[in-house]
Amino acid sequence: MSDPYKSHRSSPFRAASAVNIPSWAVVVTAIIAGALGVGLFLLSASILLVLTPVVVAGVLYARWRIRRALRRSSEQEQANSIAAEYRVIDIDRDR
Repeated sequence: MSDPYKSHRSSPFRAASAVNIPSWAVVVTAIIAGALGVGLFLLSASILLVLTPVVVAGVLYARWRIRRALRRSSEQEQANSIAAEYRVIDIDRDR
């Protein structure tokens, strides 16, 4: 009797077979993965702690600059305008 799975065994697209991995390799892999996770967390937390005050200071500085520019533009506008009183005359009412 011939082997019905012979063509599948020689195919490059065959399914992966189960391999026995030693338990110490699993433990070492888990420790390395955990250390990488903790390291990435500490790196991101330290970057956050450094960048947060910088961003807050930048936003406050920009806000101060915008308010100062608006204040100066309103002062210049008041210096260039002439204050007057206006009265609306209704022509139809006077007839």
